[in-house]
Amino acid sequence: MFFEVTSEKVKKLLEGLQAGKAPGPDGLSPLLLSKAADALAEPVAMLFRKSLDEGRIPEEWRHARVTPIFKKGSKLSANNYRPVSLTCILCKVMETLVREQLIKHLQENDLITDKQHGFVQGRSCVTQLLDVLDTWTQILDEGGTVDAVYMDFKKAFDSVPHRRLVLKTEAHGIGGRILAWIADFLSERRQCVVVNGVQSSEAEVTSGIPQGSVLGPMLFVLYINDLPNVVANYVRIFADDTKVYTRSDVEGAPQTLQKDLDSLQDWSQQWLMNFHPEKCHVLKLGNKRSEAIYYMTGTDASGEARSIALEESDFEKDLGVYVDNNLSFNKHVALSAAKANRVMGVIRRSFDYLTVEVFLQLYKSLVRPILEYGHAVWQPQHKTLCQEVERVQRRATKLISSLKDKPYSERLATLKLPCLEHRRKRGDMIEVYKYLHGFYKTERPQFSFFAGRDTRGSTLKLIKPRYRLNVRGNFFSERVVNTWNSLPDQVVTAPSVNAFKARLDAHWKDLPSVFDPECY
Repeated sequence: MFFEVTSEKVKKLLEGLQAGKAPGPDGLSPLLLSKAADALAEPVAMLFRKSLDEGRIPEEWRHARVTPIFKKGSKLSANNYRPVSLTCILCKVMETLVREQLIKHLQENDLITDKQHGFVQGRSCVTQLLDVLDTWTQILDEGGTVDAVYMDFKKAFDSVPHRRLVLKTEAHGIGGRILAWIADFLSERRQCVVVNGVQSSEAEVTSGIPQGSVLGPMLFVLYINDLPNVVANYVRIFADDTKVYTRSDVEGAPQTLQKDLDSLQDWSQQWLMNFHPEKCHVLKLGNKRSEAIYYMTGTDASGEARSIALEESDFEKDLGVYVDNNLSFNKHVALSAAKANRVMGVIRRSFDYLTVEVFLQLYKSLVRPILEYGHAVWQPQHKTLCQEVERVQRRATKLISSLKDKPYSERLATLKLPCLEHRRKRGDMIEVYKYLHGFYKTERPQFSFFAGRDTRGSTLKLIKPRYRLNVRGNFFSERVVNTWNSLPDQVVTAPSVNAFKARLDAHWKDLPSVFDPECY
């Protein structure tokens, strides 16, 4: 791969550094580097070129300060903390340049599995969830059942062996200077742990990808890129989050899913990426759910291997969305509303008086994203759930003392805050636009029912599919059809996402439902 480091590229990256970020172990702050980008661009580019030509990184770049971030469970167990590495800023800039070349090579040669949605352009948490739920809701609508196993790697990023990672990177056609640089980047690393300002002594890092690094996630994606090859059933991955699933009412399906679990464990042992069977769960969907019990091999207290029956769960937190075994998303709505209310409580207690400007900034940045994350996935089926979400915004707008006695719709109009139901409908239309115009690189959901695929034409009308169950009718690709087809050609054929948003807002600006949820 040809890789040229220019001062222009370096200057742009230095200028884009976030000034408020902490300096790395070398003490160089992003603020200093960004302010002095003009003067530093050429000498830094020379440093990068020399590093790349020699396939070596400066010694200081090998050091990291690790901060443990609590995940869940007991705070007394080290296993429940995720390590985040603070590395040198200039190293991160160099990593960015290397990552750009990796991504370009992998995309041009179509080397990343389509089952992976993490750190891949045109895919995301939402595209993966819609992909999965498209299959699940179709199976349920046909009267079938689904068994899904949520896999859990044991310290995934920390387990990756460096030598095998380099071999897998080379197997993807990455060689020469870049491969040598990556190999040196991974080797002879040292780190210390910082907790409450207290720093430990340094220790050598013999395996793993630095969490918090720029290049690390892409290298991890490369390392597990062949994992889907050992699975016969459905498999989807987001970074290390892996789930395998099957239509379980088909004869022999549970047995093939068990074989997939066995194959995944064989893969994990070969590549030293062990699973954590106690944290692997089974989610079963459908009216007549299978009675199959799935097993993985684990170890007992003495270290002896033993067969462990995987725990069946009523719900799983899947890429930030709580997916329950009825696909009702009741739990997700309840937990999201409760979390948003807690944040609003902190805001209320922190300010004696809120101006409109300060309120809008706090609400839009801290509260509303909680209520809207992944909405295309969990759009409420029932009015009561819509009201539960809307109730948070209804309470929040009363924090403006001059508005608290006015009707909700009037408060929203004054603040120019659309009701959340309208925003979800608008968000759905934006997602449809992105799917139809090729912004997402994903298998599903497939709008195989619409006529006029040619986006240069005057229409992009969708055909309303048939369904039996509400769980399918409420799914994204079904529920959006009527609203999308009601939009004029000028809106749906907009030349860009921003143009589509502007035209959509202009088309809907006079609708009473923009500020009044009772219209829905």
